[in-house]
Amino acid sequence: MTALSRAPSILPRSSRSSVRPAPRGARAVGASTARGPGPARWQRPDLYVYDLCPFCTRARMIFGLKKIPHRLIFMSYDDVETPTALIGKKLAPILHLSGEAPMPESLDIIKRIDDDSRWGPPILQASSGREDLKLFEKKHWPLMRLLIHTRLLHAYVPDLVFRSARDYFIDQHPIQGPSGEERPNIELWRSWEPSLRRSWYQQHFEKRHLVETLSQELLEAEPLIHHEAHVSPGGLSYDDVMFFGRVRYLPLIDGLQMGPKLHQYIQVMSEQTEIPLLSRTAR
Repeated sequence: MTALSRAPSILPRSSRSSVRPAPRGARAVGASTARGPGPARWQRPDLYVYDLCPFCTRARMIFGLKKIPHRLIFMSYDDVETPTALIGKKLAPILHLSGEAPMPESLDIIKRIDDDSRWGPPILQASSGREDLKLFEKKHWPLMRLLIHTRLLHAYVPDLVFRSARDYFIDQHPIQGPSGEERPNIELWRSWEPSLRRSWYQQHFEKRHLVETLSQELLEAEPLIHHEAHVSPGGLSYDDVMFFGRVRYLPLIDGLQMGPKLHQYIQVMSEQTEIPLLSRTAR
């Protein structure tokens, strides 16, 4: 198995800052270079995201794959006002194109951008409907999610800089108990004292044997990966959107080991999409 390598920086080396005034609680980053076709600088799309959100990672992928200049705006996780002002509710990602109403939903955003002739012909093939990929996510995402979520609170991500944002994150994401207690529904979870909820997160964070367990489970991904640059035969597709959107967060787990094919796929997809991994902030 391969140990995760440390990423050289939080932002890709190809990034160029193009900061504009961002909403309060949001951080604007010009995440793509001016390479490739695209509209004029002042017409760059705005993409509002959370770095911790797999659905936001999905939406970011198409911009990196097509090298589309855009403004990448990280919202604080407890910022309810910004997304509500844009689309009427707290949700991300959100795409705002000049002259159009802001739109949510990651897959809709990907299709909107990929189909726009201003940025060249579509590059993503349709989902293959592979049952093996669906089964892998269903079987292993619960443990992946537990280890990722409990580490996000100790790592640097722009969405969780403020204590209020970290508290809001815990409030929104129940986890199973450290002694095997069933994961409570969100209503029950929110009725508990904040100190108890934080305690559950901390106790799971300290359980190093869970990292070893996941390392073994991830070996099941090896036969699923067709090529280092695309998970299914035939090239880039919505299969990659779904798969990388999850596994992108694995480098956050310090000490995690994985098979060579999964490790290489994550590295290559990070480069292709210009989405940094979280290796340097691993916990």
